[in-house]
Amino acid sequence: MSWSGIDAIDGAIKRTKKALIEPFNFWKWVKLGIIVFLIGGGSRVSSSNPVSFSGPYRGEQIPVPTMDEVISQVTRFWQEYFTIILVVAVFILFLILLFSYISSVMEFVLVESLVTDVVTFWASSRKYLRIGFNLFIIRLGVGLFLLSLLILFMLPVLKLITGSPGIILAEMIFGIILRVIVILLGLAVVNGITQSFINLSIPLAMYNDMGIVKAIKSVAGKAIADWKQIVMYWIIRILLGIAAGIAVGIAVFILILAILAILAIPAVVLYYIMSGIGAQALFWILMVLYGLIALIVFFLFILIVSVPVPVFMKYHMLTFLKMWHEDARIPFVEIGGQGEQLS
Repeated sequence: MSWSGIDAIDGAIKRTKKALIEPFNFWKWVKLGIIVFLIGGGSRVSSSNPVSFSGPYRGEQIPVPTMDEVISQVTRFWQEYFTIILVVAVFILFLILLFSYISSVMEFVLVESLVTDVVTFWASSRKYLRIGFNLFIIRLGVGLFLLSLLILFMLPVLKLITGSPGIILAEMIFGIILRVIVILLGLAVVNGITQSFINLSIPLAMYNDMGIVKAIKSVAGKAIADWKQIVMYWIIRILLGIAAGIAVGIAVFILILAILAILAIPAVVLYYIMSGIGAQALFWILMVLYGLIALIVFFLFILIVSVPVPVFMKYHMLTFLKMWHEDARIPFVEIGGQGEQLS
C-alpha cells in the first residue's frame, strides 16, 4: 500500500528547492516571510511554594493567603479598575479579530504564491478578501466552540478551587495542574484535527470552484472513507515538523551568532575611534542610528529564516492533497513557466 503522506515528501522537497533556491530571490523570500508572519507560524512553566516561604529577612515567615483572601483582592481590583479593564479588553479583542482575519486571507495568498511561484502580495490579498472572511468566520466559530468546551471542562476545576476556603495545599495544586494539562491536551488534539481539515480544504476551495464549507465537507468525507491515509499523514506531519524545526533551529542559531558578531565589530571599532577623539556624544548618536540599521537587518534576517519550514510544510500538504484527493485540481507551475496538467 502506497502512503501519500510519505510519497509527498520528495515532491515537497523538489518544489521547495525550486521555489526558494533555483534561483534565489531575496525579495521573494522577504515577501513570503511577511505572509508567513501574518499567518502566525511556547509554553509557560510556573511553580510555587506549597505553604510558606522565607521573606526578605532571615527567619521571617510570610503566610500564603487563603482562597477567600485571594478572591476578595481580585474582586476589589475588578471593581476599582473595571472601566480600564473593559477598554483594554475590547481593544485587545479587536486586534485579535483583525489579525485573525488577516491571517485567514494570508492562507489563500500563501497557497497561490506557492502554486504559481509568483508572490503578488497586494493583488492576491484583494482577490481573497471575501473567501478569507468566510474562513475567518469558520475559524471563529471553531474557536468559540473550543472555548465553550474549555469552560465546560474547567467548571469542576473552578468548583474545586472556590470550594476550598482554606490554604491551598501542594497536593491540591498538583491535582489542578494535572487536570488542566489533560483538558488542554485533549482540546489541542481536537483543534489540530479540525485545523488540518480546514487547511486541506483551502486549496480545494480555491481551485475546484466551491465554498470553503463544501470543501471542508469534501475533505472530511474523504478522510472518513480513507482514514488510514489521513492518520499516516498526521503522523508524518508531526515527524516532519519536529525534524525540520530542529534542523532549521540549529542553522538559525549559528547564523544569529555570526550576524551578531558581524554587527558587533563596527560598533567596537566606532567606540575606539570616538573614544580616541573624545567625541562621546557623537558616538552615542551614531550608535543609535547604527542600532536602528542593525535592528532592520536583524528583522529582515528573521523574516528570511522563517520561510523554508512553512513553505516546505505547505508544499507537502499541497502535494499530499493532489495525490490523495481525486478531485483536487492544483495547477502547480514550475519555475520555467510550464504548468502541470489539472488532475
